[in-house]
Amino acid sequence: MGRLSAEKALLLVVVFLVFLFVVMLVPEFSVMLGVLIPVPLTFFYVRFGRRTGLVLLTLVFIVLFILIGPKPAVLFFTEYVVLAGVMAEAIRFRLSFDKCILFSALFSAALSIVLLLFVFADREATLLEFFQKQIDGHFTQSIEALKTMGDKSEEIKVLQDFAGKASGSLAQAYPSFIALGTLITALVNYYATRFLWRRIDSYDMFHHARFSGWVVPDQVIWILIGSSAVFLLADNVLGAIGINLLLMTLVAYFFQGLAITIYFLESRNVPIFFWVLIFFVILLQPLLVGASIGLGIFDTWMDLRKVRAIKEQSPE
Repeated sequence: MGRLSAEKALLLVVVFLVFLFVVMLVPEFSVMLGVLIPVPLTFFYVRFGRRTGLVLLTLVFIVLFILIGPKPAVLFFTEYVVLAGVMAEAIRFRLSFDKCILFSALFSAALSIVLLLFVFADREATLLEFFQKQIDGHFTQSIEALKTMGDKSEEIKVLQDFAGKASGSLAQAYPSFIALGTLITALVNYYATRFLWRRIDSYDMFHHARFSGWVVPDQVIWILIGSSAVFLLADNVLGAIGINLLLMTLVAYFFQGLAITIYFLESRNVPIFFWVLIFFVILLQPLLVGASIGLGIFDTWMDLRKVRAIKEQSPE
């Protein structure tokens, strides 16, 4: 796609690091922009090719390693650099959006879990104890945040009671939370990168597949059934495996439910304002989240968009 001189490469690294430190230093930006950190890395990797992209990723990692130390740099590498690199390669190979998102999230989440277990975890603690320590830490931060907001004694007590009862179960599902966070990050970065690319470069590198036509493979329903049974009937390791598989399959069907919703919004030319309103309400209402999951599961048999019928009729 293009060549990048050493001076420009270093300039890009400096610009990226400035952006990164602004995100870190300004709390108001950290949540909103932090998830978009891989976007410039992915964009320049795709724009200037594999060699330049790998050099940029390596330079960013080395500079962060020097400035903030090995552990934060390695965490940044697994969470953002790996995600950006894998996603950029998937885009360059013209893979569909679901494969780009899945592969980048899978590699990043797997490396993050491995590093958390074997590098950053307390070696004397068991796997479950380590995850429970992370869950308890999140609850502690939430409780402290409530305390700083003033007289929230009732909310604090409710949260403390919930933390005491649910931390064990949530600890078993901690790997799926990591995977889910990485998946959402990959999803946001893919579409943000595509949005940026299509407004800068006339040559479209992205696969033409639309999210509204995305379907979960029919075989996944058996994973849903099997993981539900294992979670309900088994304990210890098998139970933990069951709940993680169950949560991830439910997330997949939730996104299929969203894809169906988008399909009908597109087919009826609904204004974008109502799109935003509908998805905002869905994300805020647990019942609607459950309804979206149910819609996704229901579509396995009903094929509401007739996309499976089209695939079966298409020539091999």
